[in-house]
Amino acid sequence: MTATPSRNGATVTVICRMPSGLVLELYDEGALQNPSKPGALPAVKGSVRLSGARHDPRFHKRDNIMLGMGGRTEVAADFWEAWTKQNAEFMPLKKGLIFAMPKEADAVSRLSELREERTGLEGLDKDKMPGVTPFAKEDF
Repeated sequence: MTATPSRNGATVTVICRMPSGLVLELYDEGALQNPSKPGALPAVKGSVRLSGARHDPRFHKRDNIMLGMGGRTEVAADFWEAWTKQNAEFMPLKKGLIFAMPKEADAVSRLSELREERTGLEGLDKDKMPGVTPFAKEDF
């Protein structure tokens, strides 16, 4: 689900470098401060599903290479601002696994700057794993 455009129609392009994406949920601030029941979460004011690195146009399932990949999602600017304020300590946000730019071209440019930076969520390279050798076709 994509957030509806903000009141002024402004959106930002959010890049998500996590493989499967992420669901962002925005909660009512008042309900977070004064929960009606201990342990109960307040109602969600809005949510956005971010496309992950597997949705990058360059991603190929056979190769499964995640390095430098990121999904792109248009999100209402006011939703993004409120969500980042509410989740300022969220580790993927702090580590740059999700970030936003006002224009898609700027977001893609920033993603290309990060193409060599590992996220820690990439798959293992089977060719560089010590002690692992692939089966020959005759072994089956």
